Formats: sequence, structure tokens, C-alpha cells
Amino acid sequence: MKTLKLLIVFTLAVLLLSRPAYGQADAEAILASVNALPPKQRTEVLIAEARKEGFIEWYGSLLVPEAMQIIEKFRQRYPFVDVKYSRASGTQVINRFLTESKAGSYRADVVGARSNFHPTLMKAGLVAKNLAPFRQELRDGFIDKAGYLLGQHTFGLVIGYNTRNVPPSKVPQSYQDLLSPEWKGQMALDLESHDWLAGILDTMGEEKGMDFAKKLAAQNVHVQRGHSLLLQLVAAGELKVEIDAYHYQINEFRKKGAPLDLIIPDPMVVKEPSGIWISKRAPHPHAAALLVDFLFSREGQQILAGLSVLVARKDIAWDFGGKQIKAIHVLSAEKWGPKYNDLARQFDEIFRKAK
Repeated sequence: MKTLKLLIVFTLAVLLLSRPAYGQADAEAILASVNALPPKQRTEVLIAEARKEGFIEWYGSLLVPEAMQIIEKFRQRYPFVDVKYSRASGTQVINRFLTESKAGSYRADVVGARSNFHPTLMKAGLVAKNLAPFRQELRDGFIDKAGYLLGQHTFGLVIGYNTRNVPPSKVPQSYQDLLSPEWKGQMALDLESHDWLAGILDTMGEEKGMDFAKKLAAQNVHVQRGHSLLLQLVAAGELKVEIDAYHYQINEFRKKGAPLDLIIPDPMVVKEPSGIWISKRAPHPHAAALLVDFLFSREGQQILAGLSVLVARKDIAWDFGGKQIKAIHVLSAEKWGPKYNDLARQFDEIFRKAK
């Protein structure tokens, strides 16, 4: 009898030791299994398993008030899951995730940052494929083909101008119009508007795009860091045009009475979306998938749409105050992520050395 008890204890010990360590499960295999289920059953399994896990750690660059709105709504639906949100800049988020992973510490379940970090994360093998059903509800350019990247929201790059200093007959209708001599010394561009340059190269072609950028730089463009600061200068009448304005910032300024309006270029360059990933070694993979499902649900996306950003879902319209969008070009994180340093160098050579 004593021998039998010892055998049972030994067997249990072996089983416990042979189980994957906490936080080291293969989330990708779990997600593949769950995503293969019919939608209703998939949701039921996620809820049942997330209830057991009871916790999510989310690293992100989304501002805390916005993240808290999302978390509050998520927990109203799933009160059995606690969410810890750690906010930092995109670079800090990714550096923390990489550093912890190299040290064998897998704390993050969900990671959010600019999607131009996607190639880095893929090279490190740290994110899980998640072919969730909601992907078909998202706009082109907000997902990768392989199933690892999800773009949550983004901004449109538009031409902003001062309505008092620019009469209706003189409003520039395209980027090419900005090469007119009347705009010399009257335009602003952000000091780090690398995304804008990438969009110009994509939409005009590299040779024509570089030629355009150099001609624009010869217009004595005022280059300074900070889109909001540049709009303040335009609103104050010190400059007439911001070449690479964020659409939502113009809306915010106008609500405060600023004499600003915007022109939507054709096509409009859309910054690479803010990325969302599930860690391949997520300690709470089911709860993580449940949160990501909510982030891309109509309810979750409506929260962000209320902040005037451009959201991923096709069934939520982008609001440009009634202005028509003819065509868009979403920047590809997969294309420009690995080229980002070269892009920044090209931008500096054209616009910063031109000063």
C-alpha cells in the first residue's frame, strides 16, 4: 500500500514537471485550434478558457484614457478577466518586449505599437499567427496576408491651410500645386515626416517622387518637429499651409475656432496602422484572443472612431466632415519597416539639408 502511494505521488510529480511552464505555452498552436472552430463554438471556448486564465497583460502605446475606455467596456462584457495596461512609446514597448523575451520572461499577452515594428517582431519570432474570423471585416492595408499583424487605427495625411490667408480660389488641390512660386516660404512640414515621404514615393513612383520632394524642398519649407505645433503656426497666420497635416488634428483645432480647413489629396496617404499582436508565448492566450476580438469588434472600434481616428473596420465610415475621399494609399509596414532608416536618411538629405 505504501509503495502504491509513493508510485502515485511520483507519477503526479512527473506529470506536473512535464507540463509547459506558466507563460510558455505555444499561443500560436492554441489560436490555430480555436480559430478552426465554428464562430459560436469558438467564442464559447475562448470565454470558458479566459474565465480560467482571468488576467491579461497588455503593453501598448495607446494613450491611457483611450485604453481605459476600451478596458472598461471589455470588462463590462467579460468581468471575470482583469486587464493590466502598461503604456509607453512604441519604441519603448517593443524594446521592453524584446528584452524580456531574450531574458526568458514572457509577461505580455498583447502588444501594441506602430506596425513598422512588424518586421522586427517577425524576425525575432515572438508573435503568434491569429487567423481570427473578424479579419474579413477589416479594410485592405490593415492586415498582413500571413495572419500575424492587425492594424487597429491610423491617421490620414492631408494638406491643411489657413482659411483667412488662403482665399478659396487659391486653395491648393494637390501636392503638385504646392510647387507654385506663391507658396515659397509659406509651408510647413514635420521634421520626421518619413511616412509622408514614403507615401509620395509609393504613389508617384520612386523617381518622380524623389524629384517632386526635391522641388518641394526648394520652396523653403519650414521644417520643425511637431504636427500640432505646425498647425498652431498655420492657424496663427505665420504660415499658410501644412503639407503633412493629420486630419484629426485639424478637426480638433476647428472645434476650438481655429481658421483651418483641409484638402484631401488624391490618393490620400494613410500612415501604417497602429499594430496589435498576440505574443507567441502569451501566458493567457485565450484571454488575449478575447481582448483582441473586442478591440476589432464594432463596439471596440467605435470607441476609437469617436476620437476621429481612422479605424480598421469596413462598416465604420471615416469622417472627414462631408469631404469626399477619392482614393487612399495605406503605407505597408512590411515594405517600409525594414527600409525605415534609409527613408529617414533620404528625408533628412532632402528637407533638413535644404534649410
